[in-house]
Amino acid sequence: MTEMITIIAVGIGLAGLILNGQKNAREDTKSLEARLEKLEARMGTMERQQAKLEGLLEGLREAISGRAPASR
Repeated sequence: MTEMITIIAVGIGLAGLILNGQKNAREDTKSLEARLEKLEARMGTMERQQAKLEGLLEGLREAISGRAPASR
C-alpha cells in the first residue's frame, strides 16, 4: 500500500514538473515571436533606407559622370 502511494506521489510530482516546463516553454516562445516581429520590422526599415541610399548614389554618379549607369 505504501509503495502504491509513493508511485502515485512521484507521478503527480513528475506531472507537475512537466506542466510547469511546458508553461515556461510557451512563454519563451511568445517572447521569441515578439522579438522576431520587432527584428523583421527593423530589417524592413533598413531595406527601405538602403534602397533610398542606393538611388541617391546612382543619381550622384549620373550627375558626376554625365551618363546613366550600365543596366544590370
